[in-house]
Amino acid sequence: SGWLQRLMNGPGSSLLPHLFPDNRNNAETSSQEIDSFLADSMAQLNVQQRESILEELHGIRNSENPESNPASVDLWLRLLDMQLQKVKGGSVYETAEAIDRAYVTSRKFRMMFLRANRYDPQAAASQVIQYLELKRSLFGQEKLTRKITLADLNGDDKDYLESGAIQISTKRDRSGRGILVLFPSLRKKETTVEAELRARYYTLMSMLESEDHQMNGVVLIYFGALPSHPNQHASNSGVLWDLPIFFAGIHCCFNELSYFLLVRVAILRLPFKLRPRMRVHYGSCTDCLHKLSSFGIPKAAILTDSHEPSLSDHREWYRRRRELELAYVTDNDAETQPLASIVPRPADVLFGPAGRKSEGNLLMKNLILAMLDEHNDSAKVKKMQLTESVIDEITKKGGRFLKQSEATKEWEEASHTEACRKIAHTFRNIRRPSRAKKKS
Repeated sequence: SGWLQRLMNGPGSSLLPHLFPDNRNNAETSSQEIDSFLADSMAQLNVQQRESILEELHGIRNSENPESNPASVDLWLRLLDMQLQKVKGGSVYETAEAIDRAYVTSRKFRMMFLRANRYDPQAAASQVIQYLELKRSLFGQEKLTRKITLADLNGDDKDYLESGAIQISTKRDRSGRGILVLFPSLRKKETTVEAELRARYYTLMSMLESEDHQMNGVVLIYFGALPSHPNQHASNSGVLWDLPIFFAGIHCCFNELSYFLLVRVAILRLPFKLRPRMRVHYGSCTDCLHKLSSFGIPKAAILTDSHEPSLSDHREWYRRRRELELAYVTDNDAETQPLASIVPRPADVLFGPAGRKSEGNLLMKNLILAMLDEHNDSAKVKKMQLTESVIDEITKKGGRFLKQSEATKEWEEASHTEACRKIAHTFRNIRRPSRAKKKS
């Protein structure tokens, strides 16, 4: 179909013969040309832009919150609306507006696109239309303004999703960003492109339910450093770039340069703004994991100790998604609607007074007490690692970090940043009295 051809043969694929002439049997030469291609995109940026991207690639996040000034946010939203009014004529946006105007004009929906494009209203407006075109192509016009759930996926889509070929890691990078991993070694040979694209859409949009992922971005890893068959390496990167998600870093890992040739079209088709954020790594599985660690990406975020994808974590994620979606009671849930009311569990860490009697809060306090001396003597980076280890331990016990909405008083999951702040605050509160005792 036309949409599938657009995804497979998108911008850049016509340049392939020019950039890679007769190198099908010379993988090393081709890899050098790709490295040069990516380096050229970095060279076109000014010094400040290059430094900013390099810091983000290595997991050094700017602590400034662009949304701290409400007046700026309101201005960006007004400018985005003006841009959409200019470009919507005859587009799929008008179709969506006619079906459910509240869907495309909601603040939550539009903020996703502003955040993904670093608050550039013109780029955000363009992506809104690209996104709606993609969604209509994948799921049909009747679902254009609806939230896509597992019920909207067919058997092939779910098979790909359950295979673990695409996974949201339970770990974070050095700066606390979410990590999305593609494992070509887990991709079944009979998987259709359509099934793969719909499953990718579902997975990425589930990540965007977290404002933390929207604001801070996500790290994408194509981990082709495990034993695989050439047919498992897909050259299409459809869906990834049309969704409202900011990729802070993109890493492609290969254990055989010949497999790299199979995905070079996807690399070439990268939008220009993402090319400086991509790094390609060659070598054994261990080599690639070591290279990723230099960018603040822990090995445990990719593989288990036995160098295998963590399918147990992925199955738990899939199980939780099915549980959450059982709460849907209507056929017109918007993309930005929360999944369900959350009921606190014993292992949850609760914000506010309710946490005084929570088993999860007690567990967090005991973990912090055990790490207190090490935390006191550590530099900032090590303190961040200790904070992450507390979150990991609570997550392993099935716990979440929950806060009550000021508007509805319903429980909702706190962002990763809020969880880190909660732990840091507890470290400080416990440390103060211990220091006072030492002085006396």
